[in-house]
Amino acid sequence: MRLILTSNEMRLLEQRAFAQGAPSLLVMENAARAAHAELQNLLGDVNGKDILYLIGPGNNGGDGLAMARLCFLSGGRPRVLLTGQPKTPDALTNLSYVKALKIPILEWTQDEGESIPLPKPDAVVDAVYRTGFHGLLPPPLQRLAGIVNKWVVPVLAVDTPSGIDCLTGDAEGEIIRASVTVTLGHIKTGLCLCRRLNLIGELRPVSIGLPPAAYQALESEKLLSALEPGDLKSRLPKRAKNAHKGDCGRVLLYAGSMGMAGAAGMAAQAALACLRAGAGLVTIACEEEIIPILQALAPNAMCIPVRKAVSDPPKYDVFAVGCGLGQSEEIWNNIIALWQKNTPSVWDADALNMLARHPMVLGEKSVMTPHPGEAARLLGVTAEEVIADPLKAARALYAKYGGTVVLKGAVSVIDKGEGQALNLVGSPALAKGGSGDALTGIIAALIGQSPEKSPFEHARTGCLWHGMAAQEAARQLGVLSPLTSDVISCLGPVSLR
Repeated sequence: MRLILTSNEMRLLEQRAFAQGAPSLLVMENAARAAHAELQNLLGDVNGKDILYLIGPGNNGGDGLAMARLCFLSGGRPRVLLTGQPKTPDALTNLSYVKALKIPILEWTQDEGESIPLPKPDAVVDAVYRTGFHGLLPPPLQRLAGIVNKWVVPVLAVDTPSGIDCLTGDAEGEIIRASVTVTLGHIKTGLCLCRRLNLIGELRPVSIGLPPAAYQALESEKLLSALEPGDLKSRLPKRAKNAHKGDCGRVLLYAGSMGMAGAAGMAAQAALACLRAGAGLVTIACEEEIIPILQALAPNAMCIPVRKAVSDPPKYDVFAVGCGLGQSEEIWNNIIALWQKNTPSVWDADALNMLARHPMVLGEKSVMTPHPGEAARLLGVTAEEVIADPLKAARALYAKYGGTVVLKGAVSVIDKGEGQALNLVGSPALAKGGSGDALTGIIAALIGQSPEKSPFEHARTGCLWHGMAAQEAARQLGVLSPLTSDVISCLGPVSLR
């Protein structure tokens, strides 16, 4: 599990470390060495490579200057381009060392009408701005960003690509596109929430050697965190050797509708994902006419006409609802008849759209999984507003509906009122109809197998497992080709890692 910090939280952490005796110059050296190692990985070797270091006036520039020195001592040919005169004591110390080594230094003029010739290098290191940046890059730096982007060379950003707001993820105007972003100490919130993820490239957190006692500075903070692939195996349900299907969770899935074959397919995907994620018994409540289709698509699930389910409900531990369901008032009445506030439930898709028309508190045992459009309808705002601040939107959904909120996206926000988490593991292979139905089935299965754990933790595990399976499907088939069934088939293999 990784902590995700705001700029202010990272600042508090560093200040406590320095107050406890950690030398700031040594911490800068740790950061530079870790970032230099990532540069070596990116290029294979810096020996003989012409590398341009873009240096800002603060401590991020100091990191870059220390990296330029390490590059020189590793046989590289660094060039330093100052976008402002270094001002902090540690940055000035590293600038003196760079000068002593006779590393070439140029200054990027602040006069917008002038520039200096910049030969194309083998790679670029962006160490202009760190985590305190807000707004637009100044025009001279936007012009510099345009030049660098046209080169199409590997770019390593130190802590953050300059121009991205590390709190909100806002990124306006021309910004240098990083191949790799080496985030120092901890991932910053804005790097997760940025809507222009192509600017960040591969995100690589590195340690900068802060003492463990410094984390006392964050004890009163509500910190974001994110699970990592290595966390999955220990979080999955354990199964006794003598377990039978009744021990492994009974899920009632109200899904599918007449008139659209795709709707039945979505219901089947949710059922298959539920079974692949370990549920012992899955029963699909649906219109009687589509039972033959669903039995063919999901042969291990049982089907029951929804009218019978309403009049004589089968035994179930979890109620999952919404996949390919339709939005009639009759369907809403069926949902209310089947739903029990004190029984765990997972709400998705059409169930959420109807919930927006019939708002009610779902209770602490519920999980809702809206995408931004559904979230907007639930909150009575625009999708753009949801996308602009997903942390705020997820918190608002919890306040209005209760339970656990999974606000889906390239980075999903998981909210439980007293805590929020992010899911950073996924793939653009999930940008396909049916992906959300699979997630619904996975979360429902996890809840059914381990009811003693909180829905919040099951939602986190489900998002991680879903994302890892998508990455594996993309590895096997490419990012464009995986179907939801391919992702579901990869749930087993990734669980063994």
